[in-house]
Amino acid sequence: MIGAADITAVGRRLAERSGAAPPSAWDLRIETEGVCEVPAALRHAKHLALMRAYQARYVLLPTGALSGSIVDCLRRHYDPQEMAALEALRHGLEAELIAPAVAAARANARGRDWRAYAEALQTEVASQPENAFVAYVRTSSHREAHYRQFLLQSSADLLAEASASALGVVGEFGAPQSALFRILIDEFGYGVHGKKHSVLYRAVMRDFGLPDEYNACWPLFDTATLDLHNTVHHLFQNPANFFLQVGFLLFAETAYQRSTQDHFRYLREFHPQADARYFGEHAHIDLHHTAMVIEEVAAPLVANYGADVGVEIVAGAELTRRAFDDAGAHMLATARAFDNAAAGGQATPSAPDMAGLGRGVTATGAAALAETERLQVGGLGQVTAGVFAGFPADAYARRLVS
Repeated sequence: MIGAADITAVGRRLAERSGAAPPSAWDLRIETEGVCEVPAALRHAKHLALMRAYQARYVLLPTGALSGSIVDCLRRHYDPQEMAALEALRHGLEAELIAPAVAAARANARGRDWRAYAEALQTEVASQPENAFVAYVRTSSHREAHYRQFLLQSSADLLAEASASALGVVGEFGAPQSALFRILIDEFGYGVHGKKHSVLYRAVMRDFGLPDEYNACWPLFDTATLDLHNTVHHLFQNPANFFLQVGFLLFAETAYQRSTQDHFRYLREFHPQADARYFGEHAHIDLHHTAMVIEEVAAPLVANYGADVGVEIVAGAELTRRAFDDAGAHMLATARAFDNAAAGGQATPSAPDMAGLGRGVTATGAAALAETERLQVGGLGQVTAGVFAGFPADAYARRLVS
């Protein structure tokens, strides 16, 4: 198992590689302070390190001009020796943080028919009530803060949407590759930059007063957010998981049909000034994507390679269900905890001041702070440390720079 000393050492190397004030796209730093004393802090730091390993596979460029040579900076950021060191750590982190959930999903999928599963999933999603988080936020007096938190936490993946799944398309594996590429092209706006899904997501983030550059919000990601991000990337950054990847797409494209429709309607009702195109586009196009995954990807793969492919597809879908459900339950529990604190005068909704953030702290670690110290919780606002100590275990906050 990777220990606190290993994480502290890699954190030091990543900080040196990033430099003092890196552009957000090239910010590789992780939070290592306190990881020896608080197990939850060590787990958070491990997930951050794993996220950095996955991000290292992306082509990332800063949005603004640099003071020095972009070519020199690019070579520094993608230094092959440093990338190899991070990649070596990656496999141990995956084994500890992700592999148990994959094993559980495979056990759950044993003996299940993929076609019956896909049909039942579509029926289930079509008959579901409104997304639980959206339904709760409708009733809250702090709707804007809760939705800002949702957007911030979701940005871990959505500001580079489909970049992970793009890694699963390269290669040569027959007609299903072409179907997957057509899905991918939709995610990238079919070649029109203004329609690229990550661009649409940036627009709604800006409308809620959040920084919209890739990776800009990483200091405020909850551990649950990192867990979801890393589970998805584990699937697509390991070619041996190809059939699990198809299961991810089956579940995600089907579930997104309903959840994005709920978010679109919510925004139109309560935040009509916000750009809701990201959610409206998904509610429409993911109907077609589900059909494509079933008929043009899963069916020919199972027909060609056998029933165990179908079992892997179900396992990938169930792994994705677990990851989505856990992240959703955490988001809802955090929203309720914040509202309870606000009702007692111990929480104040506010957008984060990214320049005013200090050391990170888990809910467990907050018990060691002065009870009245104020902390910034994601996109929600400020709470006292005493109250934050009672937040969900996977919540994360930042001390404020005085």
